[in-house]
Amino acid sequence: MKKVLLYIGLFIAFFAIGYFIAGSSDNEPITVKRSQILLGTIVEIQVRTLDEVKANEAISNAFAEIKRIDDLFTSYHPKGEVYKINHVTDTLLVIGSELFKLMKISDSLWNISGGAFDVSLEALTHSWGFDGDNPSIPAKDSIEYAVEHSGWKNVKLLADNKILRKNKIMFNFGAITKGYAVDKAVDVLKQAGLNDALVNAGGEIKGVGSNWIVGVKHPRNQQALLTKLKLNGSAVATSGDYEQYFEVNGIRYHHIINPATGYPAQGLQSVTIVADNNRWADGVSTAVFVLGEVKGMKLVESLKNTEALLVDSNGKEIISSGFNKFLIKE
Repeated sequence: MKKVLLYIGLFIAFFAIGYFIAGSSDNEPITVKRSQILLGTIVEIQVRTLDEVKANEAISNAFAEIKRIDDLFTSYHPKGEVYKINHVTDTLLVIGSELFKLMKISDSLWNISGGAFDVSLEALTHSWGFDGDNPSIPAKDSIEYAVEHSGWKNVKLLADNKILRKNKIMFNFGAITKGYAVDKAVDVLKQAGLNDALVNAGGEIKGVGSNWIVGVKHPRNQQALLTKLKLNGSAVATSGDYEQYFEVNGIRYHHIINPATGYPAQGLQSVTIVADNNRWADGVSTAVFVLGEVKGMKLVESLKNTEALLVDSNGKEIISSGFNKFLIKE
């Protein structure tokens, strides 16, 4: 329940502002907007259309697709494929083609980030308690054990949807699942012939069409926006230390773990990435957060069609060379 309330607050502050058009006649488009709680957050879908019935049917199908992905990739529910993999002792596994595809994307992100993006950190997530409602600082030996039993270097992708793992590696795709689900939901809407839409999964956003304006949440002021962006077919994702965290003696401990240390990454408050698709933006935002300002921005500048807005630990904003083209000047 705490997580749901947290994301409701996130949703309010990080609200996708559509370019709404009042439907005063049959020849003018209206905006159809619906929301559901999925992926542990509030997912909102907006469509500008002349056909409300068609839009509602497509939105329902898009929500169904998001739920399918949520059920498939969850590490929390016994019916999920990832959960099942995490709870067997086999080292050689044959997995579903869709999960294998996501692992290949994750492998690419791991490689380009020098290991900063890593989906094999379930042991660390569990050690810190971020898979429950009462996270806390683990004992040092608990962190050391979790680090030993984590790390993508212990995973090898083979032919025919097979993977080889060692050291009892367990997976958590939370750093990319929302982005992947948003992309798939957009695909459903486009296949239905809707080409003016926006999908927002708790701040992971993909727009189809033009003039969609979205707000980037301020990492420290819950009621404020950091900035506004215009999306013309682009995707945006934000990783921050304010989404899941707790404080001890004035120190903030959050859910974005540095794979090298086993402790929450330091140096940044938030990272916002704009890219062509949301799964990429989602994964890169996590990688950059772990890498920090200098290495993270170097990674962004090396990638095509990828821009970033960083907020460091002092609240200073840093943008990549091409980020300005998305900013709304006020």
